[in-house]
Amino acid sequence: MVFGRWLGNHMASGSGAWRAREAHGYCLSDEHASKPPVHAVCSLMGGVDSRIVDASSALWRARLERAPIEVLTARWPDLDETAAYAIARATQALLGQQRVGYKLGYTSAAMRAQMGVEHPNYGLLTEPGRVPDEGEIRLDSLIHPLVEPEIAFVMARDVTDAPQDADVLLDAVASVHPALEIVDTRYTAYRFKACDNIADNSSAACFVLGAPRALRELPDLASVAVSLAADDIVLDHGSGADALGNPLHALAWLARRLLGEGAMLRAGDVVLTGGLTRAHAARAGVQFAGRFSGLGEVRVRFV
Repeated sequence: MVFGRWLGNHMASGSGAWRAREAHGYCLSDEHASKPPVHAVCSLMGGVDSRIVDASSALWRARLERAPIEVLTARWPDLDETAAYAIARATQALLGQQRVGYKLGYTSAAMRAQMGVEHPNYGLLTEPGRVPDEGEIRLDSLIHPLVEPEIAFVMARDVTDAPQDADVLLDAVASVHPALEIVDTRYTAYRFKACDNIADNSSAACFVLGAPRALRELPDLASVAVSLAADDIVLDHGSGADALGNPLHALAWLARRLLGEGAMLRAGDVVLTGGLTRAHAARAGVQFAGRFSGLGEVRVRFV
C-alpha cells in the first residue's frame, strides 16, 4: 500500500468540514491506493471544503521536506476548530502512520503564555515518533524542535463514558510515566493562532517515555516536582499541578473531548498530558533530562 494505511479517525463530511469518528485502523481500497496521496485522500473526503485539502497537503509537504510554511490563518483568517481538526486528520492520513495515542497541548499556563494560545487542544501520537528512553533524535530530521517535560499515561481500558470526576479514571490507567515531548511546528516560527496549532496536529513530533509506575503507588500527581535539564544543567522547573491542576484532570478533559466527537480513548493508548515547563530549544550534542519527584526521570540526546 503506497500511503495512508490508516485514517486515524473516520471523518464524515458535513457543513464543509469533518467530524471525528472512532479512532481505529482504516485501509485504503486498491482504487484509492493507486492514486497519488493527495488525490487518494480527496476521493475519500467527498464534498469537504477544498481549503482543508489544500492546507493538509501543504502541512504534509512541509513535514516531509522539513520546509516550514506560513500560518494557515494568514490566508484563511476565519479558520475554526472544526476545520482545523479536520486538517490535522487529513494530514495524518497522508502521512500514513500508525496512531498510538494522543498528546495534549497548552494545559499549562506557562505554555499558553509562551505561545499565545488561550486554551488546551490535542493532537495524535504516531509510532514513528516514539523514541526509547536514553535514545537519540537526529536534529536535522525536524524543523525547529523544542523539548518539554510531561507526565504520561498508558490506558488499561477503553473509556466509554464521559468522566465528570477525574477519580473515575483511576482504574482506566495501566501505568504512569515520566516523559519528554519534542514539539516541532511546521510553520516558520512559534507564532500562530490556536487553530493554526490544532491544524498542525498540536505541533506533535516525537515523544519519550520513561519507566512505568503504577498510578496507585504514586503520591498525588499534582504534587510531583518537575525539572528539565540540558547536559545536567537545570533549565526550568514545574509541577504536576501545571497540567490543568492535575494530569488526571487533563486526561479527563481529553476523554470528554473525544467522546463528544464520537471517538474515545482506547486500551493501550499513550496520553501525554501537556508540558509542565516552558519549551526549550533542542541542540545537537545535548542530552535533555526530565526529572520527576517520586516518578523517575527520562532522557533523550540530539545528534
